[in-house]
Amino acid sequence: MKQYNYTVLIHGQLSTNKFRYPNEKREVICSTTLIQGNGVNIIVDPGWRDEPLLEQLKLHGLSPEQIDIVYVTHMHADHYRSIRLFPQAKKLGYRKEIDNWRNKISEADRDILENLEPVDKEIYEDITIVETPGHTLEHTSVLFQHQGKQVLVAADAVLVIEYFEHREVHVISEDQELARQTIDKVRALADIIIPGHDAPFENWFKDNKQRS
Repeated sequence: MKQYNYTVLIHGQLSTNKFRYPNEKREVICSTTLIQGNGVNIIVDPGWRDEPLLEQLKLHGLSPEQIDIVYVTHMHADHYRSIRLFPQAKKLGYRKEIDNWRNKISEADRDILENLEPVDKEIYEDITIVETPGHTLEHTSVLFQHQGKQVLVAADAVLVIEYFEHREVHVISEDQELARQTIDKVRALADIIIPGHDAPFENWFKDNKQRS
């Protein structure tokens, strides 16, 4: 099994979080993850804030032209609009999710959908696509190994750490019960979870660990 390094370039946040800031409304920010190793630079969910992403890439010694692959976990605009920063990268999306959105995508973003290359199982060698439906019906996450640990870029299958702990899902989820079942699946799967709108954390549910 090939090993990869990762950096969360952008730590996301929800517009509202009833556990952390119940009386505030904040800007929606998607977590953006850089996966590196074995001769490739991959971005998962570029988000929709161009300048912060470009700044983070620069801080890590990268230009947009050095990104080889961009993968979109699901077709919500806060997760994909900055894909336009990477004209030279291979742009990938899950085949079923692409098909699910052909009649729902906004005309402003149709070019993004049409330029996604559909994939089914892997983004790259030993970087696998995991079906995590509920938030959207064909939502996906990305699984890879880092120093022998299973790392899951969960995207909106896990919104933030509190929602993971309390088995909460977003009110806009296409199938809320399915989204809760997906949280159960994730709890048994990964050692480290990168949520869609929060910082990474260790999965204390797996192997009945104590929460750190």
